[in-house]
This record gives sequence, C-alpha cells and structure tokens, in this order.
Amino acid sequence: MEDYTAEMIKDMAFSFCPQCGAAIVPNHRGRPRKFCSPECRSKWNNTHPRPQNWKTVRSKVCPVCGREFSYRHQYGLPRKYCSRACANKGRAKGESSIGK
Repeated sequence: MEDYTAEMIKDMAFSFCPQCGAAIVPNHRGRPRKFCSPECRSKWNNTHPRPQNWKTVRSKVCPVCGREFSYRHQYGLPRKYCSRACANKGRAKGESSIGK
C-alpha cells in the first residue's frame, strides 16, 4: 500500500466531468465543482434540458413539420417553430406567398 503525502492528496481528482470525462481537481473552497470548465457545463446543459425544472413550460405543434415541441416562455415572445430550420422554412414560405 502506498503512503500518500498531503501534497499528493491535495492534487488528486475526486470526480470526473460528466461531459468530457476529464478529471476534476478540487479547489477546496465553496461547493465541489461538477464540470471541468464553463464550456463543458454549457454543453451539458444544452444537450440535457430539464423541463421539469422550468416554471412555465408550454407545448405547441410546429406549423412547418407538424412535430410537437416543449419550450420555456421567455422574453415575452411565444415560440412558433420547433427549430431555426423550421422557422427559416416558414418565413420563406410566407414571403413566397406574399409576392404572388
């Protein structure tokens, strides 16, 4: 069995980043870190939404693709499309019908 010095224990990783798997060295102040960087935290939150924590969850059907989607009501503007791709198609369809 190896004997660990206080210096070695201080620099050991006690957890791993759930996004990239990198070892997280504790900072020994405040609450323990879950992610190795703000970039990993942002990527994780964007790919793992938690609608159950949203206070105002709404559901709609996309007028372009017909798929039902959930969204959070933000900035006072309701969402109409499920994605940017559908929004672009919807706007392009609307412009072509106006010009005729």
